[in-house]
Amino acid sequence: MRHPLTQLVLHGPACPEAGICTAALSGGADSTALLCVLHELRDALQIDLRAVHVHHGIRGDEADRDAAFCAQLCEKYSVPLQTVYVNAPALAASDTHLSLETAARNLRYAALEQTAPEGVIATAHHAGDNAETILFHLIRGSGLSGLCGIPPRNGRIIRPLLSAQRTDILAYLAEIGQDFIEDSSNFTAEAARNRIRQTVIPALMQENPEVLRHISRTAELLSADSALLMQQADDIFRRCYDPQTGALHHLRDYPQPLRMRVIMRVLRQMQRDPSYDLLQRADSVLLQGGKQQLGSGIYAHADGDALYLLREISHTPAEIPMQLGENRPVTGKICRAETLLSRNSHKCDTHSTLDFDKIIGKPYFRKPHRGDRIELPGRGFRTELRKCIQAAVPPPQRSRLLVLYDDAGCIWCEGVGIAARVKPDAQTHTLLTLTVTADHQG
Repeated sequence: MRHPLTQLVLHGPACPEAGICTAALSGGADSTALLCVLHELRDALQIDLRAVHVHHGIRGDEADRDAAFCAQLCEKYSVPLQTVYVNAPALAASDTHLSLETAARNLRYAALEQTAPEGVIATAHHAGDNAETILFHLIRGSGLSGLCGIPPRNGRIIRPLLSAQRTDILAYLAEIGQDFIEDSSNFTAEAARNRIRQTVIPALMQENPEVLRHISRTAELLSADSALLMQQADDIFRRCYDPQTGALHHLRDYPQPLRMRVIMRVLRQMQRDPSYDLLQRADSVLLQGGKQQLGSGIYAHADGDALYLLREISHTPAEIPMQLGENRPVTGKICRAETLLSRNSHKCDTHSTLDFDKIIGKPYFRKPHRGDRIELPGRGFRTELRKCIQAAVPPPQRSRLLVLYDDAGCIWCEGVGIAARVKPDAQTHTLLTLTVTADHQG
């Protein structure tokens, strides 16, 4: 008869399917139990079991001891092992926003992904870890997603022991006679999670011995609610988002929890993990209009019913690189791109001056592609760029035109003019003026 821990893994939501399964192995009780359970079930699950141990470059001789223990354990069970060496202290020192704990975690997951490119990766998180995570987020202020805890599955990452308590894990190891090692850093009071594990959770368990199970159940309920809200937000995003302009239209028609989730989705696409304060400021711009910097490199701009979330570009005079698709420089011409504060923007030449703040992402030059479209100021509709060029530029000059793009499409074409979405208006703060001259050295 199988041990209850083995039954939990076999019938749990994170049970690995047939194929390659790589266990993250530290040598501690949790990961050792995970490896042993998966080894016991390898035939029943039809898995090709492997293991990866990450040496983080911290704890000196103790870390070397851990690596040696993992090698012996995997040899005992005939499980192929890869040991990966990383330098967590160096990464933490290079980024003031990273703690040593976070640097080690980031490097660990990167190493697991790199060394296990196929199948699933199993980690040994259990119910106690889940409760620590939820409490950690709660005491720092968290939205719904932070209170959902650790998911049983997240892409290729699975957590077969997530419903197990630490006592279950220790009982299993005792029953099979398998020893393990202890990480001394888990007993220090320096890390916030350690303090939660050592003081907060024991105090809660005195109030209710079933607190870990109850916290896990609450997380499951909140996860279902969060998934429903995210599904609704995704539907709204598809209705509101214009991929040609990067604008979110009519977003203000929806309740704030859904609006902010749509904004969060866009910001994450821009590789920005937004705080609640940042989301609130973006939502305020949407409702009240205007422009506001949201954080380093990101700002929001509302224009009528449209909200733009934009990457900030340095406001200094610069030459935009003249690069084509094959990275061959444009010869014979120079385009000076100069930024300046807006004055009488309604009098600007719409052939060569645009609103710098309406540029989405980083501008770049390339040859026009078939199917490129542009809406010129005053037109009210989008036209094929090719037709605009044919109408405005003599044939001999068409092959060497400079055409400027941003992340949402064409914003300026030499001889044609600017796109309507970057036209300066009364709200314009910074102008970008383009001046094309001959390169006498080209």
